[in-house]
Amino acid sequence: MQGQAQEMKRGGLFLPLLFILLMVLPSAVAAGNAPFLWGPYVTGTDGTTAVVSWKTAEPSDGTVAYATAEEFAKAGEYAHTIADPSGVTLHHVRLTDLTAGTTYLYAVTAGDARSQDCRFMTAGSGPFTFAVYSDTRGQVPLFSQMERHRLVADRIAEEENLSFVIHCGDFVTFGNDLAEWDEYFAAAKGMLANTTLVPALGNHEGNRTPYYDAFGVPEWYSYEWGDAHVVVLDSNDWAKGRIDEETAWLEADLARSSGPTFVAFHHPVFSSNERHWGGDRVLQREWAPLFDRYNVTAVFNGHVHAYERYAVNGTPYFVIPCGGEELFPLAEKKAQGFENGLDHTLAYLRVSVDGERVTVSTVPVARISGDNREVVSLYPRNSTFETIEMTPKTERENAAQAPLSPFCACAAAGMVALWMKKER
Repeated sequence: MQGQAQEMKRGGLFLPLLFILLMVLPSAVAAGNAPFLWGPYVTGTDGTTAVVSWKTAEPSDGTVAYATAEEFAKAGEYAHTIADPSGVTLHHVRLTDLTAGTTYLYAVTAGDARSQDCRFMTAGSGPFTFAVYSDTRGQVPLFSQMERHRLVADRIAEEENLSFVIHCGDFVTFGNDLAEWDEYFAAAKGMLANTTLVPALGNHEGNRTPYYDAFGVPEWYSYEWGDAHVVVLDSNDWAKGRIDEETAWLEADLARSSGPTFVAFHHPVFSSNERHWGGDRVLQREWAPLFDRYNVTAVFNGHVHAYERYAVNGTPYFVIPCGGEELFPLAEKKAQGFENGLDHTLAYLRVSVDGERVTVSTVPVARISGDNREVVSLYPRNSTFETIEMTPKTERENAAQAPLSPFCACAAAGMVALWMKKER
């Protein structure tokens, strides 16, 4: 990405043109394009490839047109097209020979329908930012994904230069209900069209076919993004019958990693949630020692429906199941390593990586009533509940993380939003 920035400087007018172009790009598929049930959305991105997917109501042929942002700014049109004449409803088109650390624009045509112009970024060297959230399913009859999940997804879509979004599972309530998957993609369409999605299995996916059909990923996997390494695991009961197999794979994978390393899966290793107090004992025994041994930078989880942050043996754990599902309170007594928490609040994490320096900000989106029936108020844009700056683990192994303190009370949208920041 640093090389990309140098090219932009040498391009003279290109940088202002690119800025204007990205500002006017719509964040969602055109409302009139009803044939798009899902997407378009992007998965499987690395430095040279990406997969563009979409689903239509009826079988159709399709085409993906794409170009680098620089190519599009200069020519005013897409430089490349790939046709998919498969005549199916769910399409996956792999783009290859892409340039690392580059912003790409793309549009999908399916039958007579055309998406608006969308974008994604390929992996490259230099600083990057990603988001993490989880548990986006609706809760009938209290609310739908369009009412709650969309609040979070739309706020994530407003993040600038977002490389990818990790979803730690529980996309839907019933993993084999395609109507629920339709609702997930409808609620998240603005976000999904303009970044890369990195999925993990939740218990509500049920290890069902629609999850694998939608995302084309294995049960557990890893990938590189610049100097960083990201691991996605399956922590569900059906996988625990093969925990030795997955743990052996995990250790071998972590042993090969270097630079910042992030691990994501559904069930929290540690939790003070009233319904799951203490966390997952199996994962504490099997995986936590590996996270410590291989200096994992951060672990991301969902499942317990309240934001929590822990530091155990020097390893940071972030529990962020605040993507739209019913929210639960934290217990008065906190589990070992508890450092901070926030209940009844929709939220996500913004993670910025610059070499070995990693900054994690918890971004609140909306406050939810104690009975989960109402959105009490929205947090203003650019709100931050807390920001944690992490140095390489070898340097902070014995450093205790001090508790946070409030620094500002900000009244907005009829509420007082608590902004918190960790001081270094």
